[in-house]
Amino acid sequence: MKRFFIFFLFIAFCQSASAQTWQDTVNIISHLFDRYKPDNPGCQLAISRNGKIVFSKAWGLADIERHVPYTTETVTEAGSITKQFTAAAILLLQQQGKLSLDDDVRKYVPELPNYGPVIRLRHLLHHTSGIREWSELEAITGWPRTTKAYTNEDVLHTLCRQQQLNNIPGTEFIYSNSNYLLLTIIVERVSGMSLPDFTKQYIFKPAGMTHTSWRDDFKKVVPDRGVAYLKRNGIYKINMPNESVYGPGGLLTTTEDLLKWTNFFIDNKLGSPGLLAKQIALDPLPGGAEAHYAAGLFIGKFKGYDIISHTGQTAGYVGVVESLPALKLSVAWLSNVTEFKDSLFVGVTAIDNLFIKSTSSELPAKTPASVTLAPAKIKKYAGWYRNTKTNHGINITLMRDTLWLNNAPLIPINETNFSYLQSTIVFNNTGGFTYTTAGKVTIPFTKENPSNINAGYLKAFTGTFYSKETESSFSLIFKEGKLMLEQNYLKDVLLQPAYNNAFDLNLTVDSELSPVQTNILFKRNGKKAGPTCEVSMDDARKIKFAKIK
Repeated sequence: MKRFFIFFLFIAFCQSASAQTWQDTVNIISHLFDRYKPDNPGCQLAISRNGKIVFSKAWGLADIERHVPYTTETVTEAGSITKQFTAAAILLLQQQGKLSLDDDVRKYVPELPNYGPVIRLRHLLHHTSGIREWSELEAITGWPRTTKAYTNEDVLHTLCRQQQLNNIPGTEFIYSNSNYLLLTIIVERVSGMSLPDFTKQYIFKPAGMTHTSWRDDFKKVVPDRGVAYLKRNGIYKINMPNESVYGPGGLLTTTEDLLKWTNFFIDNKLGSPGLLAKQIALDPLPGGAEAHYAAGLFIGKFKGYDIISHTGQTAGYVGVVESLPALKLSVAWLSNVTEFKDSLFVGVTAIDNLFIKSTSSELPAKTPASVTLAPAKIKKYAGWYRNTKTNHGINITLMRDTLWLNNAPLIPINETNFSYLQSTIVFNNTGGFTYTTAGKVTIPFTKENPSNINAGYLKAFTGTFYSKETESSFSLIFKEGKLMLEQNYLKDVLLQPAYNNAFDLNLTVDSELSPVQTNILFKRNGKKAGPTCEVSMDDARKIKFAKIK
């Protein structure tokens, strides 16, 4: 997500008009996007300054089969950029006196389980509810997104079966589309209108968004919609979001409409009185962790400027919208192909630094002074550790008198404190350690025994396991000397041994996207593999499965 911030190299023409002509700026932009070839999938880019759109252009094709060019009016799906509109609907309903952000979610969705601690609407808004990510829950069933035409009702049914949360509400930020699906249901139950109708009346029309609607029915005909693609083995394939889940995503729009929206709400025109302060308000997190997620918007800093942003991806659609209010500048970019999602901004950082002057006089953070420790003092730290929140395992190794994790060294600050990339690791007297990120999020790890891997060890875990929470089962088989998982859409998924009784595997959340690392931790019954296990992904933790006899 941080890579998308580099879009603001386009401040060049706003801040340095004397340094280059407008045509120079146009040429720079065109060069950055000329990788979208005339016969390939394309993109839209729009830039606004002082409330006016000053640049808008499209590249490539909206539809390869029919050779339809991408234009500035091609409707493109915005992915998670959508969330700010769902959040805005909630804030409008609060202003209308129909709900409060401090309300219990079960006041409006009583079919959700009672987990003890109250989940409030604000927890959904800020991704601190602890409710598991629905797409990961469906992936665990063996039917990831794009393999079934999921609806909001399907997702609600899945969420109502969950027996526990990822975390105590309000204590941890875990991005979960489930939060915004529940907010969608609440908007519709409270207002008596569908979310598409509510947002059309109270948001799209007032903001002048004439090309914006919703993919609430994936079979609906949408004029001028671009077809989504992915590129695999040099060949473009159609990769459309064939589902009717909306609210967390599903917004159909253009970059010009997105900029009409950013100008509308940044000028404090949403609601009466304006709701901008509530849109960008952050809820504090315990333990000093930095909060960055407001009402469907990421809030941060870019070269000393406040920045409001969100990215999005659904199937083959990718996008970003960002605003720097102090500069009265907004940029929106949408594309119908994932081909350049990760490499689009390679080399752009240097141009960015050339044109944007930082407003901050702060010096870079100093790197803590390191010390040299004898191998005998750090050897005890080598081994397997378990993330107590997700069960995921990591292996710290000792090579060349240095501790290593994922091909990066742990730099000793003293005998227990180590610097690791932009984070810190502090070992404790119980054999574990605490990992603290640059954003001050702390994650506890415990020391675990290594696996004694042999055929007998692997065969002990074979069988079929069922979960009431996902209403699904998977089978583990011993095949060609390896432990494999088979489950509906999934075949021959390799289980890689981690620490003792734990395995890592890759499950697909979207059938056309890269798999997500998943952990299975088996509970022991004496010296034998027990009848239960926990399956964890990043945003859906510790789903319980029991062995079927």
